[in-house]
Amino acid sequence: MLQLIFSVCSIVEGAGCRELPPVPLRENTTLMECAIASQIEGARWVAAHPNYYITRARCSPAGKFVKI
Repeated sequence: MLQLIFSVCSIVEGAGCRELPPVPLRENTTLMECAIASQIEGARWVAAHPNYYITRARCSPAGKFVKI
């Protein structure tokens, strides 16, 4: 199972960047489907958070998210 992880930065707070909690994807999602989901979920998230922009979206196996 894959999960989608976004790295976002604030337009207002200068260099205030962070990783969002992972977005779980349905079981048996392929990497191509994850890439497509990143565009859809990313657009949805940015529309709801206009003071941020996404710097990176990545697909990783579920349970491998480490917050630093």
